[in-house]
Amino acid sequence: MPATPLPPLLIEAAICPFRFGEPVWDEAAMAREASDCHAAGAAIIHHHHDFRLDSPSSINEMRGMGQAIKQRHRAALLYPDFLKEDSVQGRVGHFAPLLQAGAIDLLPVDPGRANSGQLDAAGLPLGDNKVQATFDDANYILTLAHEYGKPLAIGIYEPYNLRWVLAHAAAGNLPRGSLVKLYFGGRHSLIHLGRKALNFGLPPTRSALDAYLDMLDGTSLAWSVGLMGDALLDSPLARYALERGGHLRVGIEDAAGTSPLGNRQMVEAAVALAAEVGRPVVVGDAALQALEGGALARRHNAS
Repeated sequence: MPATPLPPLLIEAAICPFRFGEPVWDEAAMAREASDCHAAGAAIIHHHHDFRLDSPSSINEMRGMGQAIKQRHRAALLYPDFLKEDSVQGRVGHFAPLLQAGAIDLLPVDPGRANSGQLDAAGLPLGDNKVQATFDDANYILTLAHEYGKPLAIGIYEPYNLRWVLAHAAAGNLPRGSLVKLYFGGRHSLIHLGRKALNFGLPPTRSALDAYLDMLDGTSLAWSVGLMGDALLDSPLARYALERGGHLRVGIEDAAGTSPLGNRQMVEAAVALAAEVGRPVVVGDAALQALEGGALARRHNAS
């Protein structure tokens, strides 16, 4: 029986270094990075903002950056980080202004908590770095996605996060075009460059991805892989995900200083790998169509 044709590939570029409490690039620099990545083949751009700013100033920065990107590349699909606020309403207070400015295309959501920590000199875990988002928070963002008519960019840090997705998918609640982003745990800290860490997530292995795909079996959800704390393109996970029909997330945020490549170079490397596997890279309307169609490649010819 012939193998199922593999779908077109979307590449996401996570362009900003993640350092809580420290500035990221200014508005103009982020716009340049995003523009370069989109020109190289990244359909989706994930960006941060200057974490030192208060929420109104952060919104102004993200709005200006998003509009600058859209002026150059109207087809680029953008989504931001969250604001530093206590309530979910505060953390997503930038969604409406960015929507009005035409500067947000997917709504980010992290359905459930995930922990990570640092390692001491003996290699033992310490600290309490966490992603804190309840299912109620995620449900609130899901409601906004329907209200705004936008798909979700769903961050999956641990397998139980995916159960929220599966429950809403079974009920027909997920917006068309939503992307399930499977985050695997690397060896290095996203916060303290050059240091080992005890990260969230399954290891970046074929069997770990297979476990997630077993959970997704029976759905038509589009999915991607990202590696937090190491360079995805240096791992066997990237090629295997392409072979299984998944999409890729690359960028200096996730690589956390472990790769000599910059954002554009990572996108170019992902495009080259896709060509080896036979996956055409798409942006713009074709990227939206690929998301809306979903893609879950099967283990064809497994025997």
